[in-house]
Amino acid sequence: MIEIRNADVVKSGVRLFQHFNWHVQAGEHWVITGSNGSGKTTLLEIIAGVTHLARGEIQYDFIKGDSWDERYAARKKKILYVPAHAFQTFLHDPGMYYQQRYYGIGDERVPLVSDILGGGMEKLESLKIPISLSIDQLLALEVNRLSNGQLKKVLFIKGLLSGIPHVLIMDYPFEGLDRESRRDLCDFIDFLAAAHGIQMMLVDHHHDLPRVMNRKLTMENFSILKEETLSEKKESIEFKTVDKQESFHSSVPVIEIRNLKIQYGNKVIIHDFNWTVHKGERWALVGRNGAGKTTLFSMIFADHPLAYSQDIHLFGKRRGTGESIWDIKRRINYIGSELINYLNPDGILLTAQDYIRAMNRKLSEKTLMELIAHFQGEHFMVKPVRFLSSGQLQLMMLINYFLQDKELLLLDEPFQFLDKEQRIRVSRFLQSHMHKDTTLILITHDEQDLTHWAEKTMRI
Repeated sequence: MIEIRNADVVKSGVRLFQHFNWHVQAGEHWVITGSNGSGKTTLLEIIAGVTHLARGEIQYDFIKGDSWDERYAARKKKILYVPAHAFQTFLHDPGMYYQQRYYGIGDERVPLVSDILGGGMEKLESLKIPISLSIDQLLALEVNRLSNGQLKKVLFIKGLLSGIPHVLIMDYPFEGLDRESRRDLCDFIDFLAAAHGIQMMLVDHHHDLPRVMNRKLTMENFSILKEETLSEKKESIEFKTVDKQESFHSSVPVIEIRNLKIQYGNKVIIHDFNWTVHKGERWALVGRNGAGKTTLFSMIFADHPLAYSQDIHLFGKRRGTGESIWDIKRRINYIGSELINYLNPDGILLTAQDYIRAMNRKLSEKTLMELIAHFQGEHFMVKPVRFLSSGQLQLMMLINYFLQDKELLLLDEPFQFLDKEQRIRVSRFLQSHMHKDTTLILITHDEQDLTHWAEKTMRI
């Protein structure tokens, strides 16, 4: 059905795939896994025609045409590729920054969800989209106001609007989705395969898989490490646990939020929300996609202008009583799942470690090198940012995050895109470097993270 023969791929003068061979038979539905940077996404891009071969060939028995143009058009119609990072492709202005999602109401540079979809929602009626994957309530919103999970749903549905493909290729489709949406997406993938005969390929590390997935390809260093058949029973890929460090509990409130209300126009995101977090506590912040978890972090981290009109106390002082944004930020460390979307476009040609140097005026070179060594990043931190894989980008952001010790840690889905070994390294670093009186709040949709990290849970 699909056959890659003796293929080479070269990017920026670096040869990645070399003499690569792989074939996909009809009826095979592949999950592709492997360590971060092993070539998973590049393989998907080869099949989708996003990345071109320097040598070799790829053949599809379902694509016909006498000319290159005819075959290209057929491939665009019959292969749907859903990338891991789509937000950049939605923006008209790549120079936008993260905080604009909370300030720029009506910014004409940012398209609405309805603009992205271009109409034609009636085409999806026959596909029986699950309620948890529905985006009807998002159509009038700017795309930069969507949560990570909501954006993933929009991208997935946008692809299906162009018609039923022969092959559906998804890069990390479950990252950012809440548990109910992940389950419904699995069922929806099974439905598409059974009802429409779509062949599936997806990249994933540790989530439960659709029942239709019957083959597994493990990649390592841009080559095939293993091919195997999946059993009918699917289980989550577990990562090793780390002993939970005893934290310090204090009566001193780090965060006090009283009667919080967040509303955009007629849409109320959060209403009558109250929360007190004490020094040294470990919290998990959970909820459905779009419930307002990341927005709540923005209120705490001084990115959201509505914080000044709300009853929010940080470190014993009410917001808007004289402290500057930088007074707040210097005591808080924040990493968000969406920050990757706002990487400085002028810096993506820098190497990953030079990008971090450019972001930090006062930088301990020794600490940076120790972090790179801990995450075994010597081989990818010297690459240009634009050529990093999704997992390597996340690790670059985490290394930058860990350069400084802060009193309050806000982690918004910090483990997304990471392979099992890197998840362990992140966990061990937090355990060994997080002071007992440091306060931690984790946003996650993963039950393992709740069990492993959280002593208390706040659901919104």
